[in-house]
Amino acid sequence: MDEFSLFTSKLQSCDLIVLTEADEIRTYCRFYANGLYQDRMFISDSAVKESLTLLSSEEDVIDWNGVQNLRKKYCEAFSSSAGVNSEPSAEVV
Repeated sequence: MDEFSLFTSKLQSCDLIVLTEADEIRTYCRFYANGLYQDRMFISDSAVKESLTLLSSEEDVIDWNGVQNLRKKYCEAFSSSAGVNSEPSAEVV
């Protein structure tokens, strides 16, 4: 699975993301749902990293509202490019 599809998959099941700059190329993302750690991954795509940085707080946290913005931007775009006609659910469980 490529980085972008893996990111959108993890994005659909989380409500909080914590970021850590790993190096100049990669950002380490930890995904949480309902206060519990779910998963992690490195992001190296520069456009995605820029979006993450813009939505994160000073503590390098992306809250529920930021996650919703990322879902609208990336999950819908991924579904369209994959040829899927249904929109992903924005509901957080």
